[in-house]
Amino acid sequence: MCLYIIRHFLFFWNRMFRKQKRCYQDLAGVYTPSVSILIPMHNEEMVAATILDRFVEMDYPRDGQRYEVIAINDGSTDSTPSIIDRYASEHTFIKAIHRVENRGNGKPEALNVGLKMASNEIVLTFDADYFPPRDCIKRLVAPFYDIEVGGVMGRVIPINSPESLISRIIDLERTAGYQVNQQARYSLDLIPQFGGTVGGFRRSALKSVGEWDETKLAEDTDLTYKLYLRGWKIAYVNAAECYEEAVVSWDMRKKQLRRWAIGHDQCFFDHFFETLKSPFLTFRQKVDGLLLLGVYVLPFLILIGWLTGILTYLAGSPWWISLFPAVLFIFSYSSFGNFAVFTEVGGGLFLDQRRRSIWLLPLILISFFANVWVCSRAFFEAILLRLQQRDEGKPTSLAEIQESGMTSYSYSNALDNFHGKTNNSHRWDKTRRSGNGLLHYNNAKNAEAKRNQRRS
Repeated sequence: MCLYIIRHFLFFWNRMFRKQKRCYQDLAGVYTPSVSILIPMHNEEMVAATILDRFVEMDYPRDGQRYEVIAINDGSTDSTPSIIDRYASEHTFIKAIHRVENRGNGKPEALNVGLKMASNEIVLTFDADYFPPRDCIKRLVAPFYDIEVGGVMGRVIPINSPESLISRIIDLERTAGYQVNQQARYSLDLIPQFGGTVGGFRRSALKSVGEWDETKLAEDTDLTYKLYLRGWKIAYVNAAECYEEAVVSWDMRKKQLRRWAIGHDQCFFDHFFETLKSPFLTFRQKVDGLLLLGVYVLPFLILIGWLTGILTYLAGSPWWISLFPAVLFIFSYSSFGNFAVFTEVGGGLFLDQRRRSIWLLPLILISFFANVWVCSRAFFEAILLRLQQRDEGKPTSLAEIQESGMTSYSYSNALDNFHGKTNNSHRWDKTRRSGNGLLHYNNAKNAEAKRNQRRS
C-alpha cells in the first residue's frame, strides 16, 4: 500500500519539477513513415462522417501508399456501411471493409480483420467517436524512428466535461492519468500504458505477440504487457492530443469501469508472474508493472480494510486482528493515498492552466467510493469467469491459445452465460471508451439534437 502512495507522489514530483522527455517530437512532420489507420465501426452513423472527415483533413503526406485509412464496418445495421462506401469512393486512401459475420468478440476481432488488410508497417487505431486534430498522426508516428519502440499512445481529452457531474469527474481523472501519470512513467522509463485508441503499433510487434487478444476485455492493457515482456517499448506522446465525449451518466460510467476492472484483473492473473520474472524489464519497471497490474485489485483490499474497521469498532478488537498487520497499511492508503491522487489531479490541472477547475477536486472523493464498490465486485467476477473458462477448457492466455490451436473466443458470450443472460444486443458496449458511442447507440436522434443545440 505504501508503494502506491510513494508511486503517486513520485509521479507528481517528476512531472512538476523534473525535465520531461519530448518523445521525438522534434521529428514530427520530418519522419513520416507509411501508416495504416484502423477505425472499427458498429452502428456509428452519427459519428462516422465526422471521424472520416478528420482523416481527410489530416496533415500527412499521401504519396503512394504512405497514408491509408481503413474503415471497418463491423456488422452495422444502420447507415454506417453507406457512409463508409461513399468516403471510399471519393478518396483513394480510404478503404472500406464490411464484416457480415460478427462472432461477438467486438473491437479486438474487428481490428484483427483490419490488420490483415493493412499495407503498412505502422498501424494506428482510433475509435469512431474520437476527434483527432490535424497534427495528430505525424506526432504519433515520430517515436517509431526508434527501432526499440513497438507501440505508441497519445493523450485523450474530454470535450464535454460541463455536461454532467460524471463527465466532470472523468475529465479530472483523464487529466491526472495522462498529463501527470502517463507522462511521468514515460519520463522515468517505467511502463506507460497503451489505452486502446489514439495510438498504435509496429505491425511486426503486433504479429510477434499474437495481435489483439479477443479473450480480453482490456485488450489494450494485455498488449502493453505482452510487448514489454518481449523486449519492446511503448512511447507516450503527450503532445498528440485527441478529443472524446466522456460518459455523462453513472449507469454508463459503471458499465465502463466494470469492463475495465474485469479486463485489467484478467491481465493481473495472466501477467503477474511473467512480469516478476521477465529478463527484459529493469527492477524499477518490474515494480511499476506489478503495481499497475494490481491497480484494480487495490479497491477490493481497501474494502476489506473498511469492513474490518467497522467490525472492530462494533465488536471490539478480536484476538485474530494481530494476525493482519496489512490492515494498517490499508487504512494508511485510505487516509493518505487519496491525497496522493489529489496531487496528481491538481498538478495536471495546473499544467493545463485550468486553475479554476481545482475547485472540483472534492469530486474525486465521490468517484473514489463508487470505484471501490464497482471494482470490488468486478474482482470477484474476474475470478469466477477465469474459473469458468478453465472448467470449460477455454484458453485464458496467449500461450494457451497458441497451444490449443484456437484463434478466438467470445468473452462476451462467457460473461453473458455467467450471468444467465441470452440477450447479446449490447456486446459492442464493452468496446466503447467514451459516452458518444453508447449515447448514439441507444438514442441517436436525441443525442444529435442535443449536440446541435449546444453548438448553436
